[in-house]
Amino acid sequence: MKGVYKLDIILIALGLATLVVQRFFLPLPASEPRGVKISPSGPVVASAQSPRAGGPDWELTFPEDSKYKDLTPPPGVKPNPFLEVQRIKRQNGSVRDYAGKDTDMRQLLLKHEGKDYLFVLQQQAANEMLRNELFHHYYIDPSEQNMLEGIAFYTEQLEKAKSEDAKLIYMCLRALRDYWPQERIAEVALATASRVQARAQKAATDTTNVKGYHRQVYARELRKMGSRLQNRA
Repeated sequence: MKGVYKLDIILIALGLATLVVQRFFLPLPASEPRGVKISPSGPVVASAQSPRAGGPDWELTFPEDSKYKDLTPPPGVKPNPFLEVQRIKRQNGSVRDYAGKDTDMRQLLLKHEGKDYLFVLQQQAANEMLRNELFHHYYIDPSEQNMLEGIAFYTEQLEKAKSEDAKLIYMCLRALRDYWPQERIAEVALATASRVQARAQKAATDTTNVKGYHRQVYARELRKMGSRLQNRA
């Protein structure tokens, strides 16, 4: 009888070991998807980097007649300014203190100040710093002043670039609720909401895709935020 129990224990152990190997060490079948990425094209959005650059899929806002919609580099400008944010990211690597990376981003924006393509760099730099650096620090300590100054700076870059990334701007304004005056938050919230909602009126197809609908949801929240703050004032 003891021999039978020992055999059962050995078989169970082998079975568990097999499951562990299958779960953690064997690759998934080629036909099994690892995730679904929905990125429908819209009239004014493009990824933050060209497919060749392998950059992140951030939404950028372009004027309807912009010659930079497909991130075509400006003629005669070298290196390609639209790849500079990713270069700065690679050079800085993974660091606990984002100060050096922040300095590099601000110098990049100063270098191209006054150029007709600056609005692209403003959005790229803001996305990189807000999403990958500043918000991480905000969730650890939402009262840290240097971090809040950084969020404020890159929120202003999105504002100057006339960004229609309603969700990102909504997140920024929520973080700045005790840092910026209420009138300033209301101003940015209402201006962004107006841009995004005007886009839907011009192009009804914008709201039929996932990204377009997503922008409209946050645009409504921005309008409610701005109106509420105005009423308080």
